[in-house]
Amino acid sequence: MKKIIPICIASILLCTAFGAVGLKSDKETKDDSNLGNRDFTHTVFAEDATATWCGYCHYAREALDIVYTSGDYPFYYICMVDDMNTHAASRIDDFNLYGFPTVFFDYGYNTVVGGWTGNEAEYRTAITQSGARTVADIDVNLNVAWLGDATMDISVGVTNNEATPYAGHLHVYVTEITSSLGWLDTTGHPYTFPFLDYAFNEPLSIAVGGTWTNSMTWNGHNHNSGMGQDFGSIQYGNIAVIAAIFNNTWHQGYSYPPSSNPFNAYYVDDTAGVLVADTGPNTPYNPNPSNGATSVDITKDVSWTGGGSPGSTITYDVYFGTASSPPKVASNQSATIYNPGTLSYSTMYYWKIVAWDENDNSAIGPVWHFTTTDNPNNAPNKPTISGPEKGGINKTYKYTITGTDSDSDMVYAYIVWGDDTITDWIGPYNSGEAFFVNHKWSEKGTYTVQVKVKDEHGAESDWATLDVKMPASLGVTNPLLHWLFEQFPNAFPLLRHLFGV
Repeated sequence: MKKIIPICIASILLCTAFGAVGLKSDKETKDDSNLGNRDFTHTVFAEDATATWCGYCHYAREALDIVYTSGDYPFYYICMVDDMNTHAASRIDDFNLYGFPTVFFDYGYNTVVGGWTGNEAEYRTAITQSGARTVADIDVNLNVAWLGDATMDISVGVTNNEATPYAGHLHVYVTEITSSLGWLDTTGHPYTFPFLDYAFNEPLSIAVGGTWTNSMTWNGHNHNSGMGQDFGSIQYGNIAVIAAIFNNTWHQGYSYPPSSNPFNAYYVDDTAGVLVADTGPNTPYNPNPSNGATSVDITKDVSWTGGGSPGSTITYDVYFGTASSPPKVASNQSATIYNPGTLSYSTMYYWKIVAWDENDNSAIGPVWHFTTTDNPNNAPNKPTISGPEKGGINKTYKYTITGTDSDSDMVYAYIVWGDDTITDWIGPYNSGEAFFVNHKWSEKGTYTVQVKVKDEHGAESDWATLDVKMPASLGVTNPLLHWLFEQFPNAFPLLRHLFGV
């Protein structure tokens, strides 16, 4: 039973239990050597015992809010408003309260009594000290999905990473971020993170390496303050759910340190929180093609994962191009895919996405990049070769070769003359360009001339062939006959037979 004991000391009102503590109080003194920048062993949890009529309680709430919003520590807190909520009042009873306000860090590892302008410094010290202590290797994971109409799906998992079984207790607190229920401190400011009711309040027993899981649907219409006020009016964007795991190991706590108002303290091993709040659009992620991808098809669409707060309308601006700061190419599209058209081969492209919601909140994604595939090379077509198919030995003949490439690559020619001589990769020549090569044979015979071409990437064509006959020479020295035979290779067959040409 809480007592009301008004005591006047130097004009400062100090009332226990239902009274207000308005002076800087004594508290447990701990080693300050852990203060400063350091890693925390866990997320610290603070419970503020308060009341709307308490004239000094606003100092505690204000200081907690300043520390929390600074983001300096892994830290959550709740305000237990005694005179507005029986669930809060019942939880306060666990601490054998001395007076309002009192803030209990990690269920009494540190206790700070009283409200004054120096609370912020005291709370920072308490958080740092609490965060430095050794805790069980326990992980708590919390997920909350807003379903609408003051209803949420809440799931929690607790994993025991210790080498021994773990025993503890789970509290999952449902709070508002800022009270919408008229719970105001004496300055007229709404309470922040006021505790409404539990989602879970139960013991835990977890085997080595095991995970305890549970889920439930929490409907504000089915929960109330115990004082005639239900929670069916709570709104998405103003809800925080906080889970705390308390170790079963008992410690002696004091609501008025160092030795007054004892209570059973069970220190916190881990805390997790979810703000069920309108955080604007999600930062775009999961790019496809992946960032840094290579050999991307030139007809590839780009896509990403976006989204935002439940019920919000998200649109996207697309930036795309070959510059590292790409230009905007599309605006206000709802799809999470964009078709940039046919791209160039062997080219690096940069892109980013900016997401918007209907309230003009934006989230700018990173600049991603990818490189398209190389141009697939086609081998040149089989070349053509033309020129004299008959002639005499020791005489030079001119042959015309044409190589074509469907990719318009330059080509080189390789010629096997059939007499153990070759012409080795002459060129380059433009695709479709006719070029000329001279050759003479020194012995009588029929020769198969072979020619192939290759492009600048090394891809080779099939062979083209031309059969050439070189009869034995009778030493035709008459220039007129020589000219006639050369100009009319198919004429004068008898003379040719006689002269062997």
